[in-house]
Amino acid sequence: MKKSLLALAAMGAFAGTAQAQSSVTVYGLIDMGFTSINTESTTRAGAVSNATATQTGNQGRMSGSRLGFRGVEDLGGGNSAGFTLEMGPDFTEASNGINNGTRLGFLSLSNKQLGGLHVGRQVSATKLVNDSFTAFGNASFVTGNVAGAGLSTATVLQTTGAYTVTNNANTQGTIGNANAGERISNLIRYTTPALIPGLSAQAAFYKTATSNSTTAAGIIGDANGEGTDFGVRYTIGAFDAMAAYTVYNTTTGSATDFTVKNTIMSLGASYDAKMVKGFVAYNKRDYDSTTVANSLIKFTDVTVGLNAPLGKTNLLVAYSSGTDDSSVQKTDKSGFQVGAVYNFSKRTNVYAVYGSGKADSVALGTSTNRKVDETGTAIGVRHTF
Repeated sequence: MKKSLLALAAMGAFAGTAQAQSSVTVYGLIDMGFTSINTESTTRAGAVSNATATQTGNQGRMSGSRLGFRGVEDLGGGNSAGFTLEMGPDFTEASNGINNGTRLGFLSLSNKQLGGLHVGRQVSATKLVNDSFTAFGNASFVTGNVAGAGLSTATVLQTTGAYTVTNNANTQGTIGNANAGERISNLIRYTTPALIPGLSAQAAFYKTATSNSTTAAGIIGDANGEGTDFGVRYTIGAFDAMAAYTVYNTTTGSATDFTVKNTIMSLGASYDAKMVKGFVAYNKRDYDSTTVANSLIKFTDVTVGLNAPLGKTNLLVAYSSGTDDSSVQKTDKSGFQVGAVYNFSKRTNVYAVYGSGKADSVALGTSTNRKVDETGTAIGVRHTF
């Protein structure tokens, strides 16, 4: 009997050791709230139109809702293996809410002395700059922000000859399309250990199709593409800074691969003075399509912001401005956001945000322009688990 008890105790101790060496964590975030956005647009002919969009139960205004699994296994000798699988479910959608795309999905092998190798769908270095060095972080409430100006206006302009402008801006840094810019699939990334105290770097590449000029192989969930992604970060005390550079080529969806070239540079810095934390971020992106005439478009933007903690409340403010410049159209954009977050606990908070943005576009060589003024409010509750 005593031997049996000793054996069971030994097995329990062994199981406890094994459990400590390998673990899986389930995590997530649900963000629900109310938004109201008013857009006033002045056309080339001078006509003015107004539209107000109001939505209750709207999700992901401050942070995109997510459900994820993260695991790590200690392999011994300073080595470890891990994985991350993170989905972006739409908690308000009845039929396909859980089937709303993979945010992250990668495997990792790491060594404390040599660094880590990460393979799969990951956040780009340029998106990491915009997530880390803007006051509102990776907030999804776009009104009033121009950081990482998007691609849609330029695409419509160059492919159809239409003259249009929208206040397309996103504090997340919407600096890419399909397979690159924000999150990149099929990425192979190497991250260094600390090169010197506080300094680390990363380098990555991906390729999702052959460079065959007559075949456009289909990759589920992403466009064909290939590219590289680099980042360097330095953190010392209250100071944090990062520089990132991404180059990627994508297909337009036709039978010709890699006809769209994008280069992105992002810089960011922050300083935490305890009473207030300051942020600054800069993005520069060149978009060039070899199959469309007059298709070189340059995007630049800069965002500054402050985060002031007052007890359980965080006060946030940010201002940003940017330019979309091509051979046929130039758009100047500016905006600001102010907001407050009240933390009931480390996991649950409520927030309120007000944003105002302006876009002023002119067709080069003409005297006509178009303006868009947008104001919006978001109120919501956010819970992490």
